Amino acid sequence: MRTVKFGEHEIEVVDFEDVTAAERVIEFRFGGDRTSNSFAAVVVPEGGGWPSAVLSIDPQFGDVPAALMVALMEVAREMIEAR
Repeated sequence: MRTVKFGEHEIEVVDFEDVTAAERVIEFRFGGDRTSNSFAAVVVPEGGGWPSAVLSIDPQFGDVPAALMVALMEVAREMIEAR
């Protein structure tokens, strides 16, 4: 697991292969005193790359700063393109 600092936010980045759905998942979770549930995830289908990646955001989580999401999408892109 990797941690990314963005302003006052510490974000945990969890990268795993979901073998049941044949896809790679990069989850983002707030660290510290907030819930450990992921608030967003980038999903890449098996054999796909950044162009085929999709972003899912948990609608129950509420608002997430746009600048934070831009920064996290860059983290996800770098991770996906590194493979």
